[in-house]
Formats: sequence, structure tokens, C-alpha cells
Amino acid sequence: MKKLLCLCLLSPCFGGCGGYYLLTVPDQLAKSDGELVPVIRLQRNDFFFLALPARNQAMRFTLYPTPDTSPGAAGESPLRSAGTDKTGYAGVLFSMSRKPVRGKAGLYYMKVALQDVEGAEISAAVPLFVWDSASSVVAVDYDSLPRGYGPDDPAVAALRNIARSAHVVYFTRQSRRTREDAHRRLADAGYPDGPILLWQRKSWHVVREGKFKLPRVRIENRLEGHLPGLVEQFPKMRYGVCTSEAAARAFVDAGMKCVVVGNASMSGSRLIHRDSWDHLARQGLPKD
Repeated sequence: MKKLLCLCLLSPCFGGCGGYYLLTVPDQLAKSDGELVPVIRLQRNDFFFLALPARNQAMRFTLYPTPDTSPGAAGESPLRSAGTDKTGYAGVLFSMSRKPVRGKAGLYYMKVALQDVEGAEISAAVPLFVWDSASSVVAVDYDSLPRGYGPDDPAVAALRNIARSAHVVYFTRQSRRTREDAHRRLADAGYPDGPILLWQRKSWHVVREGKFKLPRVRIENRLEGHLPGLVEQFPKMRYGVCTSEAAARAFVDAGMKCVVVGNASMSGSRLIHRDSWDHLARQGLPKD
């Protein structure tokens, strides 16, 4: 029987790794009256630094009300299972009307686990942020944030002011940063917590197949941005905050307005300028 050599969390929005398997699980975000479609990736790390897709592996997905909920406890969701495709991806469908969420906004957790036919095991647990679809949401380019040194730091103060009246979701291109480290950086600096998502994700859609027309998640071989789908789910997701031209363009392309901190050379009808993080902390977002 092969044994798992180690278990750790990998990438800003991602799950765990071992000497045998590499499991990629992003932070999860859903609206309380909708559905959640978590998509994960499993790879084999057999050849030094070469990670190959692990196909035809049965992945187990479960939602929990707290991170320490015991398996089989009354508050957990029904177990969902999906096999990985030829590129190592797998996805399932959860309804937020069922336990543990039952339509109530809050912070929950998702666990993804595998035990293969040889007995090797790997698992990852990530936060599930559930927000009311009528909530205000502000998107922030994680890579634009300065390090921050407490609540009096201008960038920290600016985002804490925003978080008093809106949820904050972060976007990053740094796929190699561990998810735990990214959240720890936010906490240590004093930034408000929130899901940390990659700018792009694997495309998916739900199909109903078979005699009973059961829903199944089909993964497609292309990348798509998170933003358009989130703007559709959360109509009050109207503003993005960043310092970079690439992030500003992504926000505007998604139909949002963008608050650009510094970088006065950028111009556009949907751009709002703040000279510095301190200026944003004092001025805040535009009043709708």
C-alpha cells in the first residue's frame, strides 16, 4: 500500500498536496438562494516536479457548518461524488437551500477527499462564503494591495471602511501562493477577510443526462473569468479596486466601475481615481 508522504495547502485559492497526489481546491463563494458548483483538480506528482492529471478518481465533496464538524454529523450536507476527467478536473452541484446552509448567509466549509484503490488518501478543506444576493460586493485586486501594518495603515483602513457596508472578494494571478498564506497575510495586516479567487477558472456547465436526468457538471477545455458570473449573481457588485491597468480593464469589461488608486495616467468613463490609499480611506467609494 502506498502511503501519503505529506499533506499541505497549495496556491491562493487552492487545496492540498502530497508526494503522490496534488489536490487543487479554490475558495468557494455562493449566493444564499442559489447553487454552488465547486470545481477541483487532482494531479499525480510521481515524476519529481512533473504533475500529471489523475483521471478516473472518485472525489468526495461535503459541506460543513464549522471546520471541526465530525464526519457523519447532523449538520453536514449530503455527500456528493464525481470522477475526475482526463485532465484531472471534477465538479459537483450543491443547492444552498439544503443543509448546512438552508438559505442562510454566513461562513461555511467544504471538504474534498480521495481514497484511491491502493489506499492513498488526500483531502483539503476550504472556506465557503455564502452571501445574500442583494448584498453589496466590492472586488479588490489582491495583487495591488501593499503589505499593510495594522488598522491604521491607509490601505487597510480603506478596505475596512468599505467592508462596513459591503462584502469584499479578492482576485489574484498568483496561483503559486498558498491559500492559507494568502488568508494569513490578510489577517496579519488587518484587511477584511473574504474569498480569494483566481482571475480565471476552468469553464464548466451543468447538464442533465441519463434515464433520470440527474444533473452533472461538465468541464470544458477553456478558461473563463470569474467576474461576469459573479456580477450576475450579485447585482450590487458594482465596484472594483486596483492599481493596475490589467485589473481595471477586467473590472470594466465585466460591466463594473473601477476605483484606481494612484496610476493617474489611466483614463476612462468608468474609472474613478483616488490619489492614494489614504485618499481612498478618507473619500471612500462614490455614493450611488
